[in-house]
Amino acid sequence: MKNLDQIRAKNALSAALMKSGNKPHFTRTDVAGFPALIIQNGLLAAFAYAAEEGKTTRDGIRFACDKTTEHLADEEIGISVLKGKTKARGLVESLSSNKATCLDLQRATAEALQFFGYLKRFAEKKD
Repeated sequence: MKNLDQIRAKNALSAALMKSGNKPHFTRTDVAGFPALIIQNGLLAAFAYAAEEGKTTRDGIRFACDKTTEHLADEEIGISVLKGKTKARGLVESLSSNKATCLDLQRATAEALQFFGYLKRFAEKKD
């Protein structure tokens, strides 16, 4: 049995090691301020902001949010309403639906904040 820190570390490390060519998909700068955005505006608003289409300056944070969604959808995390979701937009749709409870949103927010801490630790610094 794995504990939550082991699951977070495994998922964050695999996300940080993904590269597009020789360039990482996200940097430490991309993810450093995002937990504050979640705290100030809520998980749904922050992920909706990151998932907005046509904003190439947000590619790094969009990738990080997609990987966070995959982490939250992991069976070992246990947020059943997010099962099978891989994109930030899917997270927003699922957690704002009638099937989601306020407890689901609260658990997802707390876990996302913890996961972003790991993403920040494993992310490469910007050149």
